[in-house]
Amino acid sequence: MTQLEMKQEITRLVDTLPEPKLALIFDFLHFLSERETATDWLWMESQSAAYQEWVGEENDVYDRVFANL
Repeated sequence: MTQLEMKQEITRLVDTLPEPKLALIFDFLHFLSERETATDWLWMESQSAAYQEWVGEENDVYDRVFANL
């Protein structure tokens, strides 16, 4: 199935749904779009200088301090 065919089939199916199910579809689509955004944000944060400093060798002392807890 091509992308265009999938979009057409999705549209056809959505057009047949009652309002409560449309709300569920809307929530699910919102979740999917936010999930990608959150993943992108997390990747960007992990590349930041602050994160790199936090996981740097200078802070390995904390691994030893909390190892016995």
